[in-house]
Amino acid sequence: MHTPLIRYLVSSPYGDVPVDNDKLDLPLEVDPLKTPYRVYFQSIRDFLRQKDFESLLTNPPSPPFSKGGLGGFSDELDEIIIRSEKHGALYHPASIEVIIKGDSVKFGLNVAVTDTGKDLLKKEFIVLKTLHEKFNLPYIPKPYFMDELNSMVFLLEEWFEGYHEFHLSMTESGVQSIKLWEFGKGYKYLTSEQSFEIYRQASKILTLYYGMNDFCQIYPWHHAAGDFVVKIELENNPPSPPFTKGGDSESPTLKKGDLGGFTGEKIDVRLTTARQYEPYMIFQEKENMNPIIALFYFLLNLTIKMRLDKLDGVGDTVWAEDFCLEATMKGFLDGLRLKEEFKNYFSSEKEFFNILKSFRLEDLKTAYSPLIDLYNMTGDYPVIAENLDRHVEALYATLQNFPA
Repeated sequence: MHTPLIRYLVSSPYGDVPVDNDKLDLPLEVDPLKTPYRVYFQSIRDFLRQKDFESLLTNPPSPPFSKGGLGGFSDELDEIIIRSEKHGALYHPASIEVIIKGDSVKFGLNVAVTDTGKDLLKKEFIVLKTLHEKFNLPYIPKPYFMDELNSMVFLLEEWFEGYHEFHLSMTESGVQSIKLWEFGKGYKYLTSEQSFEIYRQASKILTLYYGMNDFCQIYPWHHAAGDFVVKIELENNPPSPPFTKGGDSESPTLKKGDLGGFTGEKIDVRLTTARQYEPYMIFQEKENMNPIIALFYFLLNLTIKMRLDKLDGVGDTVWAEDFCLEATMKGFLDGLRLKEEFKNYFSSEKEFFNILKSFRLEDLKTAYSPLIDLYNMTGDYPVIAENLDRHVEALYATLQNFPA
């Protein structure tokens, strides 16, 4: 078999950086084992080279070349680019770009080096496979192949091309805004409408994967980890008015049936990870738990989690403004409308709205207590505690005013 050229790059906000041989012995960021970049790249190379690049050629479907994979092009592999994308507490993701006759296909490769990371990555492989078989939805990466080599675990999976991280940031004028990390093009601030749509879609995705019968959900996840990514593409169609008259960019008012934030651009959100898929809270031990109550707590937790991030992804924990709450509610309900199980518990959508609106402010405050206790001893807890009263009041007002 023809042996392709293998190149090593490091991804950055302003473009790819060639690997400097003098820096290959520096350790991976946030890796407690201090694994050198040289070992990281060489181990990825060894993983890909196994059985003449079998993992790349036989496992994933790879348009535009063929629906069955790259097997028919094994002698035409020109180049493979291994690109270090980012580093986290658990994984060190890379992208694998395969170049054939001038065309390219990209794959994702999660790499775990610590015992904790390796155990979780093995579990994630199973979770991803299970969720794709159960739901057949496109919002999480397809897992292709997993193996352990050189004391590392590798998971080859679908790569979401053109999708980027985003994080809450502060503009020069001191206004909170979402900043898109568009690698290769730098950073840019998003509008309130774009931010609204991102939160709406993220909430919808989590709701679509929620199991109403067994209370299972994708968890944990966190905006600070860059678990959600977004692609924004320009559209020629005129924008659809996202808010009713009287709303503004800081406090949008939803209108039933609108696009929830499209401003002449196509926005698409994906979730890059599914570490666990299990029940949350006390529902793990309550076989006879009412599914409606479990769904209600899923919503309560969703409204908290969606608002949490770290400033610029690495700073102090920050809390998204109230428009995030309305976006979360809309995404949650959009997801429910697409779930067949929803019809098993409610005779109509109006019935469900009436249940939500029946909660008094004090009822909501009481309901949040056991949920917030689960955040105790986490870095998020002080920020949640500081904002909880106002959050509950805003949720109550949103429920009462939400169009049924």
